[in-house]
Amino acid sequence: MSHVALSVGMEDDEYLQTLAKYLADLLSDVKPDLVLYDAGVDPHQGDKLGKLALTDTGLFRRKMQVLSTCLAGGYPVACVIGGGYCDDMNGLVYRHSLLHRAASQTYRQYKL
Repeated sequence: MSHVALSVGMEDDEYLQTLAKYLADLLSDVKPDLVLYDAGVDPHQGDKLGKLALTDTGLFRRKMQVLSTCLAGGYPVACVIGGGYCDDMNGLVYRHSLLHRAASQTYRQYKL
């Protein structure tokens, strides 16, 4: 698999289904020692540069899905925030905070 095409304007459910379809198999094929997850928020519907239409809830669900899939497979994850090209700084800060919320919930679930 070299890339996965995403449709312009793709929304939460279709994006998350696509992620679910490929991520676990990709991890299984690659068997990384460490996953570096850039949890960028450019896919947000209000982003000036991103071409997707994820909501705040969709971004949170993506973060939970990536972290849960990695941890369930036994792959350690290092995360960073990134992206977010919008004029609403409060919204941007909130969207970045979702990574920390998702990590906290996921790691408690796996008790690492």
